[in-house]
Amino acid sequence: MDILLDPSGDLFVGKNGDIALGESVAQKIKIRLKWFAAEWRWNRDEGLPYVESLLIKNPDTDYFEGVVREKIFEVDEVVDVGEVSVTFDAATRKAKIRYIASTDYETIREEVDINCQISE
Repeated sequence: MDILLDPSGDLFVGKNGDIALGESVAQKIKIRLKWFAAEWRWNRDEGLPYVESLLIKNPDTDYFEGVVREKIFEVDEVVDVGEVSVTFDAATRKAKIRYIASTDYETIREEVDINCQISE
């Protein structure tokens, strides 16, 4: 069981004011895709190489899509990853990841927005 998050990434609070517990494979994937490489202090190997591979001039989006695919496969419940696409707007420094992933029980079609602005 996980603590469920709302679309903004904050704790989901139900009508009665309590947080909710549940299983959400889409949430597990979204959390993994929002981690930048070395961001998590307890495991610097986690995260995606946004700075090194996407926030560069002429990024190799095919390579990065492969990295995203591997990260989605790390979620235990995922049995297949279909389409993965990454678009990056250099002007706004925002990325959008679209993917289709399958579990034994559902097909997940999601978009994850990544804000790649680096604080100075």
